[in-house]
Amino acid sequence: MRRMLILLALTGCPMSLVLGYGFALHAQTQTPPTATPAAPTACPPTATLDQLIAAIDDAISGPANKDRACFRQLFLPNVRLIPVGAVGPHVLSVDDWITAVAKNNDAVVTEHQLKYQSETFGHIAHLWSTYETTLAGKPLARGINSIQAINDGQTWHVIEIVWQAEDATDKIPAQYLP
Repeated sequence: MRRMLILLALTGCPMSLVLGYGFALHAQTQTPPTATPAAPTACPPTATLDQLIAAIDDAISGPANKDRACFRQLFLPNVRLIPVGAVGPHVLSVDDWITAVAKNNDAVVTEHQLKYQSETFGHIAHLWSTYETTLAGKPLARGINSIQAINDGQTWHVIEIVWQAEDATDKIPAQYLP
């Protein structure tokens, strides 16, 4: 580096550039910090629809306030998450859903797809899945998910999920149960 600075000074380069160039060379040769950043959480693959269903269960399940990076990766931008109840649909963003679930703090949420069927054409798929959800080990709900997914050539991503929980008047039909 010293030779480079002398050479620049001898060739008539202004001193401010020589000093600036020397600083840049010095900055580039410094050793990187010893602490390495934490590796991002490895998310389950979603190359197949079976993997997508497993990844959805994995992303939902766990402490209610867990890191939701993998949950976010499953969805395309502007995804719509729509629970349907007695008063009709309620459209949620990913952030809305995360905020609502996180209110349960560290209580463990578990979602498990009991059965699903799919129809695909090209890069689009529709999955009709029956789910069961528990909160802190207690049954919370069973219901049906209607999941629309898009394949980018390598992985499946969700573009929309509409779901309705079973209740006294709307029982899950036998054809959707295992």
